Amino acid sequence: MTRILTASFLDDPVWGPSFPDRATRPQVAGAYWRFMVGEALRFSESRVLDFALDGPAEAVEHGTLRAVSVWYPPGEDEISAEAYPAYDALVDDLLDTEAAAALERAGEQFAEARPSEPHAYLTLLGVAPEARGGGYGMGLLRAALARYDEAGIPTYLESSNPANDVRYERLGYRPHALVELAGGARVQTYWRAPQAAG
Repeated sequence: MTRILTASFLDDPVWGPSFPDRATRPQVAGAYWRFMVGEALRFSESRVLDFALDGPAEAVEHGTLRAVSVWYPPGEDEISAEAYPAYDALVDDLLDTEAAAALERAGEQFAEARPSEPHAYLTLLGVAPEARGGGYGMGLLRAALARYDEAGIPTYLESSNPANDVRYERLGYRPHALVELAGGARVQTYWRAPQAAG
């Protein structure tokens, strides 16, 4: 999961600049996403899409996952209260003071934009580089949405790359709020009410 998220967000308009040193970005981002994945796995909401057993040879070389989606259940935050000291220490170790402050402020802005109404929260959706273009990310998202629709649970996400906005809107997401980050990036957040089957 960490490998896919690191590759997926390496040049993302929001997450790429969060790790400003391009020379060390893969290692720094990898350490950051490893921590965040660990926090998400406190719950059983996240999903992965695996290659079939007879998948292509590159699956053996790169790993077997095609896509990952990192979800949190209603009422839960990305970082537990107990993990905040470790998170702060990690960020201090990975980033200089300016980059750490920018990351903290962005986190505050995302938290402020998040609706208070209970919802499942999709924080990250990524596709393995060798599997891009196959519709695997949206397929994984559709599978999660079917489950949340059945349970009557709304969902929420932040689109850090405007190229993905239309994909989310096709699945029934509607714009919620626009988050304007200090570096100039604009992040559209989306809300999706549960939908009836069919």
